[in-house]
Amino acid sequence: MTVPNPASIRPGVTHRIVERKVGDLSVDPKIQRGVKTARVNRMAGDFNPDALGVLTTSYRSSELIHIVDGQHRYRAAEAAGYTGTLVTMQYEGLTVAEEAALFRMLNLTEKVSAVDQFLVACVEGRPEAVRIAKVLKANGWSVSSAGGDHRLSAIRALERADAIDPTAAARTVNVLTAAFGHIGSAVNGSLIEGLTKVLAKHGDAVQADDLVKRLATFPGGADGLLGHARGQSVTHTGNLSQQVARIIVGIYNQRRRTTALPEWK
Repeated sequence: MTVPNPASIRPGVTHRIVERKVGDLSVDPKIQRGVKTARVNRMAGDFNPDALGVLTTSYRSSELIHIVDGQHRYRAAEAAGYTGTLVTMQYEGLTVAEEAALFRMLNLTEKVSAVDQFLVACVEGRPEAVRIAKVLKANGWSVSSAGGDHRLSAIRALERADAIDPTAAARTVNVLTAAFGHIGSAVNGSLIEGLTKVLAKHGDAVQADDLVKRLATFPGGADGLLGHARGQSVTHTGNLSQQVARIIVGIYNQRRRTTALPEWK
């Protein structure tokens, strides 16, 4: 186990090995990813105490010792009725934001979902994550790997869009929501990136209210626009977001003369 140096988190934070029992620890869902029940059941069904390794914890108080890393192993031990010792690397003096940062450090080499990484980044207080979260909340969206109405799962696409131009990315979420509503396909990753590219390039030259009206009447809505973009990718170069950008510019330019945007290339 590679243990992050407490001094790299903040001077004054310490850590030490502490033995615990099942029942001594807890999990803060704001810091940890969601529990995968199937994974816990699989681990519990073939439970091996030697595979528990060292859990990483944060000592908040004697009544609340939070598992920063290793919750699935802990839940498996709990489900298996394990009464033996749990070896923990206990950090003391962490803030909640620092717990989130430690979780991210420990999981850099593990397959942590983009949604989980984003949610932890929000708790950690990373400016770009907090900014994106505010935009989504203002437009009636939450971040979820499950997708569905009012849920955005394409968080990586939105993070890339925000990196291109935060203002354009925020306008994109607003336009897509106003045009297509809160269905999952409205915030498809390619739609987000494609529209952000257009808005970042042309800025205030794009009249958002008019664009909303034109997108809202596109045959098939968001799904129809995506389907058209996939068809365009057969005959045009560029990825799907580039095809989306090309189509959006074309839609916007219909019946426009002096205020038309340059053809997308």
